[in-house]
Amino acid sequence: LATAAGHEILKRGGNAFDAAVAVAAVLAVVEPYASGLGGGGLWLLHRAADGRHVMVDARETAPAGVTPELYVDASGKPIRAATTQGGTAAAIPGAAAALVHVTGRYGGLPLGASLAPAVRHARDGFPVDERYARLAGLRERLLRQNPDASRIFLDGDRAPRAGWLLRQPELAETLELLARDGNGGFYGGPVAR
Repeated sequence: LATAAGHEILKRGGNAFDAAVAVAAVLAVVEPYASGLGGGGLWLLHRAADGRHVMVDARETAPAGVTPELYVDASGKPIRAATTQGGTAAAIPGAAAALVHVTGRYGGLPLGASLAPAVRHARDGFPVDERYARLAGLRERLLRQNPDASRIFLDGDRAPRAGWLLRQPELAETLELLARDGNGGFYGGPVAR
């Protein structure tokens, strides 16, 4: 689906950067176990027209209030899972900013055009594959502990089988806000709250 989105954007007259944004956005929808707007990444770009090479660092950053004391106990030993679970594991995502930046600096289409396939797959849904079903099965207990995660990613309260239609209307709305308002649509307003 992500590859098809890239092809779709190229057929609409977008350039390779627009297609890369579309691919990344669709991966955020169809691979919630590995991709997403809540994460980050690195983009290595090459512009053939002038030979320009650019590295876009979209890695997550720590919130301003983070201190080392949140991750070590009174004796200075690391707190188990402090960097992987709960509030101390949270970071400010860079993925959404990268989509806005790459589109604005290097793309030829409006951000909304490149995000349209991701919005469509999030809103209308897509049949999950065997990999999704297997990974959801491995995380079923954890997903069940969070009512929103359970509602979105599980079929009832069970890991879905391949072919189950995963719909993410809230993600579609978030992508639409990002398309309409740029960084402010993600890092401000209702999404940030």
